[in-house]
Amino acid sequence: MVYLTKLKHTGSVISSSDKFGAKMFDVAARYFSQYARGIFIGTGSGVVAQYFMQAPVPFAFVEKHPAFVRQFHERFGADTPLLAKDFFTLPIDESGEGLANCVMVSCMPVTGMFYSEKLVEQFRDALNSGSTIVQMSYTPFIKQIRLFDRLQREGFKVQRVSTVFFNIPPASVFVLRKA
Repeated sequence: MVYLTKLKHTGSVISSSDKFGAKMFDVAARYFSQYARGIFIGTGSGVVAQYFMQAPVPFAFVEKHPAFVRQFHERFGADTPLLAKDFFTLPIDESGEGLANCVMVSCMPVTGMFYSEKLVEQFRDALNSGSTIVQMSYTPFIKQIRLFDRLQREGFKVQRVSTVFFNIPPASVFVLRKA
């Protein structure tokens, strides 16, 4: 279980494994030909984000937590571009920081205390602006994630496409699209 050795050193007991990073990339890669750019939200320490650094479409990486920003630059170098911003401040446009018309990969937590109406609005606006969202979750079922339930009720397509059981905890990959 070599891929379980890269835990995030932030005091968190939750870890994203290399195997999960590869799976996130495989799922997102299905949409690369449809978009000229990507944006990676919730970069964390870079365990998953590392797979997107050499993607065939350029990615902007976004992380607001100062400890993760520091870890990211320690791991990948200070020259590796990272937007130290809050997801909710990103515009819904086609700029380098914009959430419109792109493949959006998100390792940002969306369950439990992280759910908010503001989150629903930001995801809805990105989806309505032509984006596809590849979202991870440690909760395996769509109905357990209020964000997904709300978006489905509003007519968006939410599909669990993969689960990586050898992650601590097991993690699922969802694709969100305009129906």
